[in-house]
Amino acid sequence: MRKIELTAEGITVRLTVRHATVADVMRRGILAGRTQDTEYRSEAEQAVAVMVYPRCLGCTEGVIETNGEVKDIQSLSPEEFCALPYEIGEAWFAAVIEENPGWALQPLEEQDAEKKD
Repeated sequence: MRKIELTAEGITVRLTVRHATVADVMRRGILAGRTQDTEYRSEAEQAVAVMVYPRCLGCTEGVIETNGEVKDIQSLSPEEFCALPYEIGEAWFAAVIEENPGWALQPLEEQDAEKKD
């Protein structure tokens, strides 16, 4: 279990990232499916929303505070996640991968090699 408390650009997160359970894996899949129905401003935002957002929210509990307003991290939308400061997104995703190495994004070359096998 990893705890993160970080502030960047006026946004504070207090998160607990856990080793995924079976339910977390299902939650990740449900979140990824929901992101497919949204139009994003760019391909980069769509990629983050589809690949990183579900991994981060799938195994995390905590709160996010913006301008004095505190809300449960599970209420964070894909668009809000994409708009997080880089420092928060990077630390959060790193903690998710440390706890759940199988959730790491694979480089395209590795994905192509696996398809050929």
